[in-house]
Amino acid sequence: MPGYGQGMDTHAQRAALASALVPGAGQFVNKQVWKAPIAWGIMMGSGYVLYNNQSTLNRLNTAIDLRYDNDPLTVDEFDGRFTLNQLFTLKNETRRLRDYAVLGVGAAYLFQVLDAYASGFLVGFDVSPTLVGVVSPSLQPQSPFGAKLTLQWH
Repeated sequence: MPGYGQGMDTHAQRAALASALVPGAGQFVNKQVWKAPIAWGIMMGSGYVLYNNQSTLNRLNTAIDLRYDNDPLTVDEFDGRFTLNQLFTLKNETRRLRDYAVLGVGAAYLFQVLDAYASGFLVGFDVSPTLVGVVSPSLQPQSPFGAKLTLQWH
């Protein structure tokens, strides 16, 4: 196909760059506007999980600090519900979940850039020609009857 890889490459690169700079913008460049809210939703959802885990981690750190301040008047919000060892276990588990959420945000970001790049190659893909199928008899040696299917684009 003459010219393949020149105009399409630059369009795909432009879409990927747009998505890298502003998430969802590459989908607009590719005229696939319906994909942008999906990309935003995935990023916002994983961002919310990250925010929630970080907030919980901050609360657990504060509770641990209050337990070590040696002031009997300061009481943390988990007093009476969790021991100090349980707080450390919860802190480690929450930190692990927070780290996974960071990976989730990064994966969502990279996914929408990759989607824009891959779709950039398909923007100029022509799907308008009709597909014509022709079935005809086919005679093969040592077989009583056969059929041949020929597909052509017009």
